[in-house]
Amino acid sequence: MPAPGEVDVWLARLTEMPLDAGPPGRSRREQVLRQRVQQQFFLRLLLAAYLGCPGKSIELVRSERGKPMLAGEHANSPLCFNVSHSGDWLAVAVAERNAVGIDIETQRRLPRAPLLARRFLSSAEADWIVGLDEPFRSRQFLKQWTARESLVKARGCGLAGCLGDMVLDWQPPAIRHLPADWDGSEDMALTGLSLPDDLIGHLAAGQQPVTPRVRRISPDCRND
Repeated sequence: MPAPGEVDVWLARLTEMPLDAGPPGRSRREQVLRQRVQQQFFLRLLLAAYLGCPGKSIELVRSERGKPMLAGEHANSPLCFNVSHSGDWLAVAVAERNAVGIDIETQRRLPRAPLLARRFLSSAEADWIVGLDEPFRSRQFLKQWTARESLVKARGCGLAGCLGDMVLDWQPPAIRHLPADWDGSEDMALTGLSLPDDLIGHLAAGQQPVTPRVRRISPDCRND
């Protein structure tokens, strides 16, 4: 198990991994389904390694808000985890007795970044984003967005009902104000992740302090 205050962040590029799972075929539907099967396969193997059991014994369910959780014989395990994917990248955050949320996005140009900022961010954040030039504007929007997503996922609530009451600072993103009905929100932690150049991501946790340990799984199944 990770030490108190530490969160293991495992990063893998599924197209590089020797995973022979999922349906064959090149259609978009088959590719998406194959990717989902591979994500679940990788996640079960990783969680099984922490729990010291076969991967096939890992049973996963989702909460009413869609957060993945352990079920069955491991339902009461102190292991906490969260998952995010973008493109063929998969990120898994693992902690002990500390609810975690992780979100990653592949860096890309977002022509609708000003509109998205006005719709989903606080007015102060949106004003700042709109005033930036590309490609910096798209990158900064993704930073604010992944920060929000990680907080919501750590909390285990729906995104739609939280956005209006969430205000973050920027450069770097930091918690300024969280929804009033989030009990214990003063203890939540938010940190940016050091990821490969084409990825942007944040980690959130229900308890401070948090030190992320990012590890990339290499194609030969050893971690760097």
